[in-house]
Amino acid sequence: MSLPRNLRHIQALAKQQANTVTLGQLLRTTRSDPTSLIRQGQWLRSQLPIRFARRLDEFLQLPYVVVHNSNIKQVFDIYIDTFESVSDFPTIITERDEADFVSLIRAQLEKHQQVARLVAEGYREVRHNYPHFRLDSFLDRLFITRISARILMENYIRMRTPQEGHIGVVQKELSPLRVLQDLSTEITRLTEAIYGVAPEIEFRGNLTCTLDYIPRHVQFMCQELLKNAVRATTERHKPRNLAGFGFTSEPASIPRVAVELQKGDVHVIIKISDQGGGMPKKIQEEAWQYGWTTADNEDDADPYSGCSWRKELAGYGFGLPLTRLHAQYFGGDVFMQALPGHGTDMYLLLNHLKEGSPSIEEDDPSTALTETENRSVNAP
Repeated sequence: MSLPRNLRHIQALAKQQANTVTLGQLLRTTRSDPTSLIRQGQWLRSQLPIRFARRLDEFLQLPYVVVHNSNIKQVFDIYIDTFESVSDFPTIITERDEADFVSLIRAQLEKHQQVARLVAEGYREVRHNYPHFRLDSFLDRLFITRISARILMENYIRMRTPQEGHIGVVQKELSPLRVLQDLSTEITRLTEAIYGVAPEIEFRGNLTCTLDYIPRHVQFMCQELLKNAVRATTERHKPRNLAGFGFTSEPASIPRVAVELQKGDVHVIIKISDQGGGMPKKIQEEAWQYGWTTADNEDDADPYSGCSWRKELAGYGFGLPLTRLHAQYFGGDVFMQALPGHGTDMYLLLNHLKEGSPSIEEDDPSTALTETENRSVNAP
């Protein structure tokens, strides 16, 4: 990977202070009038390059074998393209300028859709050859900035087309049950396609609870936890009398995956319980590291081993750390309670993002990171 032509500009911006914004401040300025759109466009044009410059500066400090991986190189090129496109955009003065800028932001968001997959594939390839490499701190910062930038960019795009029941990217009175039911249908279909069987998913608790939250975040977190529970349960209890790669005609006795919802004063709690065998304490700690996945520990005698669909269900080992990062971003969290030899309970805590609540007014990890970096820039 050659050094970018604007290296000095990147290094200079990476040392600048970035203006921070809470979700509450962002939502209060989410209005569709031309003046608000121009003002928000001007702010993004000045602030996004600083955030991307910091990540690019870190990319350039990674070991040679990392940055020359083809997938990681693609991610670097995407970040360079976004940095240059936004930095080089003319000053936003008129409504036409702003309309052109939002088109640019839409195009850049589309390019970033593949970033998580490319990073995961690249990291897996690097660690296959160099197992001692661990980049968890770098990946945390990369994905925190990714979460922050996507919220800012998507909210800016949605400002111009207000949607009933939403304030920008936040949906009011979102139903976790509805999200989970939609996910369960797709995950069950995929599991049955891979294994021929799938556990029933049972919903219980406060099924009518709602919260104000970003729908895409809820979907991502619930999908990762539910997918893990269904896969673990199926692999532990799947039929054993298989001939070659075929499936047994006898019905399998697979225990249910239980999903319980409860609503507290601060959180909505989603508990997902499975009987997939659990995991030892040492493995529990490793499961929160980027790149850890049981899909890499395949049994040659297992007829499902090597199945490409199985990898689709198992993922790349980024699901748990990214789920925790998304939950913690707004003051929530994810906890694991594993019973080795039996199963696992996963607890997902989601903060209400209502107007004036602490979870939208307190500093999120992105803000805290920016302030830490700002202090380091000003340090003597």
